[in-house]
Amino acid sequence: MHGQLKANAAIIKLVGIFEGKYNNKFKQRFLQKGYKEEEWSAGTLSFLKDNFYPEFRDLMFIGKEDSSVTVLKNDLKSGVIFKKRAGDNIIDIEVNIVQVELFLFPNGLHFFSIQLEPIQLDLAHLSDVMYCARTFNSTVFGNKKEQSWVSWIEDELLDGIQMSSKNAKNVHVDEFSGSKFKLFSIFDIPEKENGIDLETREQLLYDLGTVSQIGAAGGNLYSSPSPAYFEILMEDKISVFNNYTILPLFDTFTVLGEGLITSANPNSAVFMQLTWTQTYFRIYLYNIFIKYNLFRYNLEMGDDSVKVRDEFESFLNTYNLSHISYNFLPNLLFHQHRKGLQIDEELAKFQERINRISQAIQEDQQNRSNLLLGIVGAMTSISSLEPVGAYLEKGRAFIQMSAVSYYVLVGFLFLSIAIPVAAYLFPEKKKQLLKKWKQRKA
Repeated sequence: MHGQLKANAAIIKLVGIFEGKYNNKFKQRFLQKGYKEEEWSAGTLSFLKDNFYPEFRDLMFIGKEDSSVTVLKNDLKSGVIFKKRAGDNIIDIEVNIVQVELFLFPNGLHFFSIQLEPIQLDLAHLSDVMYCARTFNSTVFGNKKEQSWVSWIEDELLDGIQMSSKNAKNVHVDEFSGSKFKLFSIFDIPEKENGIDLETREQLLYDLGTVSQIGAAGGNLYSSPSPAYFEILMEDKISVFNNYTILPLFDTFTVLGEGLITSANPNSAVFMQLTWTQTYFRIYLYNIFIKYNLFRYNLEMGDDSVKVRDEFESFLNTYNLSHISYNFLPNLLFHQHRKGLQIDEELAKFQERINRISQAIQEDQQNRSNLLLGIVGAMTSISSLEPVGAYLEKGRAFIQMSAVSYYVLVGFLFLSIAIPVAAYLFPEKKKQLLKKWKQRKA
């Protein structure tokens, strides 16, 4: 029934991640492809100053600090067609791409967002767009060729930078990115005109937020949630004003209501749209940035625990903010979305892991230091009996070898002892070298 309900307006922003060492050359790579650096008007800068704490403002908007994000934009104005399988049939889901944004972070984990403009505004079509757009392997037709959605993004928007593993080539970011993009969506629907009450709104919010068939939450379909599951998902909803409700989930951030991004005054409508696509979206993106970095640090902990531990502590000191705004609503969005992503729980568990590893490393280093001191003491005892050079010469005379052959043998014996000892004393470096060796051979 509600699948045919037409929205007044809709904003769908797709978010994904990619990696690359950040420097000026990396940025120039995208500027040469038509991207432009973000610029702010004096009025917007004043708004940011009055609403956000300096740390968050500099990190996510203005970009004054070395730790700040660099934002590049490209108003693409092109379109693609998703090929969605419906039973034995293939249906075309056409959508326009309004704008692409790149968020380049100094630590090398970067984000892109694609603002999609659906051709139709009925809820069933919008749900189809979300379903196709969030899946890496959706089939898409664009620029006169058919390929996977993730490959199209890599080729057309990221200058060939891969974010998914293909043809036996492993891509690091693919190890923790998952197979779905994130969705940030705002739907403005005619609630009063269609008699949609709060219960129905929340049912539709569930359907859109979980990318389920429209009518699932309020019906008796195979995909309909149980009352208990529905209540669990709705526990994290954000409901401040009567005209809209927000559902922050792990893969989606969905806003549904009336009068969100539409107004009889065109200037007001533009301001409302920018509030969601710029201001609130940056809050959303900031939490996603924290979450994906936790994924990455957890993955890399086994490679070089000492290095990752130090980088993680530095990361927390820079980015783990408790509050971002002077106003209650941005802080509420920040904290509720953070709660939905379970960031604080994962941070606590990761900190416990860091502490255990640090303790183990400290004990291990102490044992290795004691061994090293013992070796040095033994060598000192030997050298105190007689100079090492004279001692070696006595050995050469005893076995009657030429100087060249003898000292080559001594060098070989020294290395055969020193290398295992060094590997024992510095296990993290050993792991790094072995990993690089395996990668070189591959």
